[in-house]
Amino acid sequence: MSGIVSGERLGAAWEDARLAASRGRVQVRALRTVAELNEARGVWDAVWPTVPGATEITGNLIRAIEHAGGYVSGAYADGVMVGSCLAFLGRTREDAGWHTHLHSHIAAATPGNADRGVGTALKLHQRAWALEHDIDRVVWTFDPLVRRNARLNLVKLGAVAVDYLVDFYGRMDDALNAGEPSDRLLAQWDVASDRVAEALSGAVAAWTRADLLAAGAAEALVVGDDGEPRVIPASVRTTLVALPGDIVDIRRRDGGLARAWRLAVREALAPVGAGAAYVVGLTTDGFYVVEERA
Repeated sequence: MSGIVSGERLGAAWEDARLAASRGRVQVRALRTVAELNEARGVWDAVWPTVPGATEITGNLIRAIEHAGGYVSGAYADGVMVGSCLAFLGRTREDAGWHTHLHSHIAAATPGNADRGVGTALKLHQRAWALEHDIDRVVWTFDPLVRRNARLNLVKLGAVAVDYLVDFYGRMDDALNAGEPSDRLLAQWDVASDRVAEALSGAVAAWTRADLLAAGAAEALVVGDDGEPRVIPASVRTTLVALPGDIVDIRRRDGGLARAWRLAVREALAPVGAGAAYVVGLTTDGFYVVEERA
């Protein structure tokens, strides 16, 4: 039994996970055997194809992480694994000392299954598992240019982006990231918080750009008449940072425009990387909502 939340809230977390799996038409469970762990590795290699003979994560490392108390899960549809997730224990230095968290390193659904809610089912299973193991925080990185991931992380799950990490992984050779700076936002998901519970229940009102501008926010990055991203200096507490509609398509069509988006978003979110602000949400029309730290 978890010691950080009540039995009622832990039960509700597992019910949230069960319902998410049902909506995605999958069953999610923790993985234990070498065969299961290698099947999970196959999912990641299918999503992030790399150079011949290479793999995203070696089987022996996955086994070591699971055996050391980490988290490895698989989502199954009709007995076939269609998604998997890997996380390991980490620590964050805070004013009061070290805070133990679960670092969610990789999560994916196989091609053709990404739009059925597999990712949400994996994350909600991970949340319930973390709470059951007395872990109240999960963190992970995501590409700040990918709008669909930002919406899942910040809106649907209720996470907050607390850091901007420039070229965090260095050069990456997989097909999705090759040739691109590996800038990442660091998502912090306080899984025992009321904020997260409210986001998962759908109780949080959707933000629109127009409403936030009317309330005093200012745009820090917009799309110019020429289609190029344009950074605007802003000195208000809440700023709005535009995202491209589909950065994967832009990369395929126009590498120069994709790079312009990378650099513009990096500049506009520099206060997040400096510890002066954090990203608290995403508007319905695709703008990050950035708040100054108190």
